[in-house]
Amino acid sequence: SSSEQSVPTTAGNAQARPAKLVMTQNRYGLSREIPEDVKRIVRRECGFGCVICGLAIAQYDHFDPPFKDAKEHNPAGIVALCGACHDKKSRGFWSAEKIAEARKKPITFQAGYSRDAFDLKSPFVLGLGSSPISNVSTIVRTEEGERWFVIEDSEVQGGPVRLSALFYDKNGRVSLEIQGNEWRCFSGQWDFEVVGKTITVRKGPDDIALQLVVDPPHVIRVTRLVMQKGDIGITIEPPGVVTIRRGEGFTIFEDNFVSGADSVFVV
Repeated sequence: SSSEQSVPTTAGNAQARPAKLVMTQNRYGLSREIPEDVKRIVRRECGFGCVICGLAIAQYDHFDPPFKDAKEHNPAGIVALCGACHDKKSRGFWSAEKIAEARKKPITFQAGYSRDAFDLKSPFVLGLGSSPISNVSTIVRTEEGERWFVIEDSEVQGGPVRLSALFYDKNGRVSLEIQGNEWRCFSGQWDFEVVGKTITVRKGPDDIALQLVVDPPHVIRVTRLVMQKGDIGITIEPPGVVTIRRGEGFTIFEDNFVSGADSVFVV
C-alpha cells in the first residue's frame, strides 16, 4: 500500500522533476512494516498469492481502510496483490469494492493453488544442497520408474530449459509442484512465502519443508528439504548435506558435481 508525496528537485539548468518520497509511517504513527504474524495470516487467507489473478509473487496492500487512515495492521483489511493488480488498485482503475470482493473469494482458493513461472535457459544447473547438477535429465528415479525431478531441453532452439518436479512434505502430501517451469503452491499449506529470490514452504513455526533459491536464468538451488513419499525419504539440511533413505538403507550426498548422467539417484 503506497503512500507517496512529491518533492521538487533540480539538477543544474535541467527541468525539475518530481521525486517520490515513500512514507514510513502514516498520520497515526503506524509503521509501514507489517508484523510477521499478520503477514502469515494474510498470506494464508489469500491463498498464498494475488486474490485476483493467482500469481504467487504478491505484495501486501491495506485496502480497508487505506494505509494512510489505518490505526492498526488488521489482517482482514490487508490483501495480497501481485504488482500489476496492486498498481491498478493504487491508480484507481479498480474500485475498493472489487478488492474487497476478491479478498472474500480469492481466485487462489477457486483454483486450489497460487502460481508463477521460472525463467530458465541453458546451460542450467540445479543445486542440491552443496552439490551442483548439470546436463542430467532425471534427478530422482524410483526403481518402479517414477520420476520426481526431470530436466528437459528446450523444444525450440534458444528456448527455455523445462523443469518439472514434485516436492512432497514429511506426510507425503505435495507441497510444491513444477510443470514445465510453472510452479504451483497449493492452498492447504501452513505457510508459503516468497522473499526476494527465496521460496519457502513451512509446515509450522521453524518447520521448513522446502526452500528454493533462484538465480535466473541458469541456476535454481534446493537449500532445504524434508520429503517423504511412501518408504522413501529425502532431506537437505545446512550446510548442504543430502540424505536419501529407503527402508533401512540410506545414501549421503555432499559436495559432489554431477554432469552428463541419466539419473543422479535411483531409489
